[in-house]
Amino acid sequence: MSSVKGLLLDAVGRFALRDAKVVAVREVGPVMRAIELTGEKLRAVDWVPGDKIQILLPSKDVRTYTPTRWDSRAGTTEILAYHHGTSPGSAWSRATAVGDTVRFVGPQRSLRRASSSKHAILFGDETSFGVACALAGVDATTLHGVLEVTSRGEAEPVVTACGAHVDLVERRAADAHLDEVTQRLVALLAAHPGAELLMTGRAQSIQAVRARLRDSGVRPRDQSKPYWSVGKAGLD
Repeated sequence: MSSVKGLLLDAVGRFALRDAKVVAVREVGPVMRAIELTGEKLRAVDWVPGDKIQILLPSKDVRTYTPTRWDSRAGTTEILAYHHGTSPGSAWSRATAVGDTVRFVGPQRSLRRASSSKHAILFGDETSFGVACALAGVDATTLHGVLEVTSRGEAEPVVTACGAHVDLVERRAADAHLDEVTQRLVALLAAHPGAELLMTGRAQSIQAVRARLRDSGVRPRDQSKPYWSVGKAGLD
């Protein structure tokens, strides 16, 4: 289904959008695809790990992705697309093939590490794999984190492939797993004093974990970037 934003981007496409070609598609575990893009308009681009792009889907809807890497000399980038249900983004990523044209806006600022922090601790979920891999690509030894996931077995190939050192906690009914998530975050914050906490993924989980941290007497310096919310297609 088309969106207002998608229709607007389509209307001004030649002025606002970058065009790229899909040059590689590979499965990274059972629920994730890595899609590599290339194009002249991807050269000489200022990209910082954590920045986003917004892809105009063939359905005239828009979906946001965090590139895992960007080579501005070669004019290449890569995104991770998470397959979940029958959403427009999932349908697009499943159907995408080498040779397809992809049109997008960006890169644009989304979530960036503070230059003053040596270590960063990431909280998120499957929608945070892109930013986890992007940050790990800079220096995997300074990135730590905890991600809530539906299946540890499905998620492990993704974080292993990009070298992201994050704990994976499987979801449980009524968000009971968030107690374990909070305990692990508290331990990581204690192990890395002064670390910056980057909170991503589901808006409701961010709110719940922040409240649990506060109840534990932990008030770290943090940035929040919810990628989705229950009942909404996307927040970005």
